[in-house]
Amino acid sequence: MRNRILWGTLLLAIMVVLTACGGGKYSDLIEVSNQFADATEKYIGAMEKADDASAVAGATDAYAAKIEKIAPRMREMADKYPELKDRSKVPEELKESRQRDDALGEKMAAAMMKGMMTYRKDPQVRKAQQRLQNAMMLMMKKK
Repeated sequence: MRNRILWGTLLLAIMVVLTACGGGKYSDLIEVSNQFADATEKYIGAMEKADDASAVAGATDAYAAKIEKIAPRMREMADKYPELKDRSKVPEELKESRQRDDALGEKMAAAMMKGMMTYRKDPQVRKAQQRLQNAMMLMMKKK
């Protein structure tokens, strides 16, 4: 009996450590989501500081390059976890990541409006915006 309690406690401790260290069911998704969020935060910061068309185009181009690298993994995660398409049923493990993503979405919209609306007619900005749109589409396309 004592050994069962000891082993049960040890097993529970291992599960807690693995979950805390990213060993949970969605650890791969959390990793990719964090990469996406980090790239988005950098883009928002660059857009908030951008004071001319060249800076807006540069920030957008840099973000598009990061998204192009992350997109295949994002697509893979969407295919791997189709149950997550229902945003009303977020597993506990993903709630923090989802809250971060939602907050960034609002900030990104404001940053893009500021930069893109001001410099939307600039050829560099239009080219960078098109690259970003294409990169975002990569997350939705299947191989």
